[in-house]
Amino acid sequence: MALKGGKKKSGGLWIQSATEKMAKKGTLGSFGKATPKKIAAAKKKGGKAKKKAVFAANMRKIALKRKHHGRKKG
Repeated sequence: MALKGGKKKSGGLWIQSATEKMAKKGTLGSFGKATPKKIAAAKKKGGKAKKKAVFAANMRKIALKRKHHGRKKG
C-alpha cells in the first residue's frame, strides 16, 4: 500500500518520515519513556498530550508485534 510521497506502509518507510517530522518540529522524544501508566494519564489529559500518547501507544504495539513475531523479510 503506497502512501503520500511514495512511502510504503508495509515496508516500514513511513516511520522514517514521522521521525523526520518530529525532529524538524523539535518534538522528538518529548513524550519520554512510553509506560502504560504515562500513556493512560496523557490520554485523560487531552489535547497535544493525548495525540502524543496515542502515537506512543501505537509505536509500542508495533514494537511488541515485531519482538514477538519477528519481522517478515520480503
